[in-house]
Amino acid sequence: MRKAIAILLIFLMVIPPAFSDPIPYEYEPYQEEEFPIWSHELRRAESIFFGSLVITFPVAMGVYQLGKQLGMPTPSETYQEVLVEAGIAAGLSLVIALTDWLIGRFSDG
Repeated sequence: MRKAIAILLIFLMVIPPAFSDPIPYEYEPYQEEEFPIWSHELRRAESIFFGSLVITFPVAMGVYQLGKQLGMPTPSETYQEVLVEAGIAAGLSLVIALTDWLIGRFSDG
């Protein structure tokens, strides 16, 4: 029964695109004025925020573990510790993104 369902699903995913019409238009790149400036700034901040999480999360974990060894009060559950570390990392990433935005806003360029 599973084999028949798998074959049917493969058939439904592969066969219909083979008989479909090609896209009737050519790709056109976005125009510079197509999106407002704030959306470009928001996209840049989003990229910087999530890109910096790769660095800030291990840093936050290390600082948190160091603080734990130095006697900082910590939650009793492991998942709560991970949430605190994630909060620290998100805060650091937010500071990095806001700093980039401020530098871009107030720079001479």
